[in-house]
Amino acid sequence: MSRTAKALFAGSVVFCGLSIWGVHMIQVRERETMFAGVIRDEARLAAKRAQKARELEFEEQARKRAYLESVQHVSNPVLPAPQVKGAVPTSAEGMDFGCTSCEKA
Repeated sequence: MSRTAKALFAGSVVFCGLSIWGVHMIQVRERETMFAGVIRDEARLAAKRAQKARELEFEEQARKRAYLESVQHVSNPVLPAPQVKGAVPTSAEGMDFGCTSCEKA
């Protein structure tokens, strides 16, 4: 085999090896990028669930406040009452005020 043929063969092997390595590295980076997208989506969904939980807690507190203000008069409220979605409860049934010794109506 001539020296030129050996050099061409060696160059072809090196080029082929570098091409395979390059494609492999591109695939690894794409996989990492795609996985980072999944992590971002999970974080976004967790934030959305937390926001929904805060909104539900706020609505529950607004219902409790509306019920308590209907039961007892507030002479000088610091803040106006928040809007209550749905009807204002007429009894404390189903509401948890955190007091275990009081009777619920």
